[in-house]
Amino acid sequence: MSVQIKPLMCPRCGSGSSKPVAASPNLRVCSACGSEFVLSDNNAPKQVHVTHRLEPGASGSAAPGRHVGLAVGVVLLLAIGLPLLWPLLHKALPTPPDHGRLQASTVYQHKAGAYAQVQVLERTEGRDDHYRVSVSEVGNGRTLGEPLQLSYARTTLSQPPRFAHFSDGSILLIMNGQKLLALQREDARFTAVDDALVNRHPAQLGAGVSRIAPGDAQQPDSLMVTSNAGERFVVFWLSGQIVPLALLQADFQQRTTQLPAVAKPQFAFARVEGGGDGLQAASSPGLLLRYTQRIGKGGYQLLPSLAVRRQDDPAVMAAAQDFVPLAGGWVSGRERIQHAGLEGLQLIAPLQLRYRGAVLAANAQRVLIVFNTTPVTDQGRVLELLDAATGKMVWSRTLEQLPQITGSGAQLSADALPDAFYLRSNPAAPALLIDNNGEILHDFNPPAG
Repeated sequence: MSVQIKPLMCPRCGSGSSKPVAASPNLRVCSACGSEFVLSDNNAPKQVHVTHRLEPGASGSAAPGRHVGLAVGVVLLLAIGLPLLWPLLHKALPTPPDHGRLQASTVYQHKAGAYAQVQVLERTEGRDDHYRVSVSEVGNGRTLGEPLQLSYARTTLSQPPRFAHFSDGSILLIMNGQKLLALQREDARFTAVDDALVNRHPAQLGAGVSRIAPGDAQQPDSLMVTSNAGERFVVFWLSGQIVPLALLQADFQQRTTQLPAVAKPQFAFARVEGGGDGLQAASSPGLLLRYTQRIGKGGYQLLPSLAVRRQDDPAVMAAAQDFVPLAGGWVSGRERIQHAGLEGLQLIAPLQLRYRGAVLAANAQRVLIVFNTTPVTDQGRVLELLDAATGKMVWSRTLEQLPQITGSGAQLSADALPDAFYLRSNPAAPALLIDNNGEILHDFNPPAG
């Protein structure tokens, strides 16, 4: 076997005549042009490779070119390849589960100094609505208890989820206008109490229940229940009483006059009647007042709808004996006050008209109210916290000062906790948790960045 060796050619002039350089066995010199070049086998069998000897300084100019070319190649590869690979990479990444849209929420105090938020999320698939009821700690988002899953077929009678709050701190959740659930605070979960509702009142609800809704604001601690027979009842959850809606006023007046009574303080906006000062009923002008109400011991409370007039109103001047004088030249109807069992009516300073006013929520120390300072619908909406004992204002903010509350404030609602208030811009938009002095405990809409 023979090994063929290619002629050694000078890389500069191409001459095949060269000779080794003394003391450098791999270095040769061209006989024609005198250039030196390196002889290297690179471990290649059966042939000899010639490597060009770089002139001094040549490496400094060639290396950057190689690096630039490599960088350009990488950039081009990324520019071309990433758009093609991204859909595959995106699918490979884990995605959070889609539990749907927030439909209702509330907050309660689950231990000293710590609060929990209840969320009801809705996800629709075809004609079915799937709900997830979860409880998590406010601030860190830690899940408390096991989420509840419910599904209902969507019909024209489907109802959104709604919470009902009671003066003892208990919370009920009404699902689809039919399912009644009670919050169990000790393990942060909801349990069904539909049977308990029917079993409490078998004579009225024994045929079954067709619809459940939170009671009206004038009927504290109540549910509005429609039986399968079509009759509507007001069920007072805490006192255990049930009254046909059609007989509610008469039943309450009888209880107020015949049973031993206890006084319960209350704040309310009284609407201004009479057309003086160019007042328009559409702007709902009113004055804030405070009173105590006699209710039958162990019985339910029914709040009246109050009205005031100016003392110089023609209707008042024609029958002054039919009105009870208040401060600042205002009066209120005597018969309505007596039927409602009211005592100690007093207007809350300042005695100025407030428009579209409402008492949003109250606890033992504070009362949260909202009102407009002008008749214009979207102007001057104000939130205030009042001292429940004196009626004095302890905190006040315009909605412009609270960017967490979105919209005009027309759908603003609140839930009272023993030492705080949970505010929502609308049922699906949590806003703030504030303490009894108006300090923000948690912002549910923190600014981006």
